[in-house]
Amino acid sequence: MFFPKLIVTDLDGTALKNDKTISDRTIQAFSRCEQMGIPVAIATARYIYGARPYAEALHARYQILTDGTLIYEHEKCIYSNCMDLHTTRALVRLLCEHKLTTHIAIPTEHGLYRYPKDPSVTHDYILFSPEEPFPYPANKMVVEIPTEGIAKEIAEKCGCAQLRYRGEDRYTFFDHSASKLSAIRFLTQKLHITLEDVLVFGDDLNDMEMITHCGCGVAMKNALPQVQAAANATTLSNEEDGVAVYLNTLLS
Repeated sequence: MFFPKLIVTDLDGTALKNDKTISDRTIQAFSRCEQMGIPVAIATARYIYGARPYAEALHARYQILTDGTLIYEHEKCIYSNCMDLHTTRALVRLLCEHKLTTHIAIPTEHGLYRYPKDPSVTHDYILFSPEEPFPYPANKMVVEIPTEGIAKEIAEKCGCAQLRYRGEDRYTFFDHSASKLSAIRFLTQKLHITLEDVLVFGDDLNDMEMITHCGCGVAMKNALPQVQAAANATTLSNEEDGVAVYLNTLLS
């Protein structure tokens, strides 16, 4: 019988309800994992400011952030996979040439950079000017782009990967070697376990690799069809506390 030595869950569309809350049942299920000595990691596209409250609520020791390009163990960054500075600056330059500067967010090891200023964002970020050389290698770059064709053209010119977020007109650019799975591999080495020991939950395309290659990949009922097809099992939707239901059944 499969018993996980590491549990990894996506947040949006998975552990979180559609209103971005976590149910008491889900919190209790992860609290039980902690009591049983099973380490937990969240794996999300979010940066640390948007992820930390959920990590704390889910008793997650590790935070796999920005689509697998950063890992934090509590407050300490222990892993970073970033594009080189040349690629980062080339991306910003092409965005300016295409006049795609209505929303740019760039997570780095040195903080989150954004353009333009957004009064609705309450957490800390650093305002930068796209007209000036960007100071640090980007872990990823999130941009508002009207068509997939433009996003692909930019990615090809810069030699990086790109992905569209589900239900959004925002694309992320990142190094070809970066993924949630790559980050999980780092954690398995740190914990002296294998991918076969890992239980993962997800719903979107950026969860496909980890669902396919980890010991047990579980898709939500609300997951994309191709994600469900790749999974070992399917659980109830995020609105029905599917992650908690699966964990409670597995660990009972």
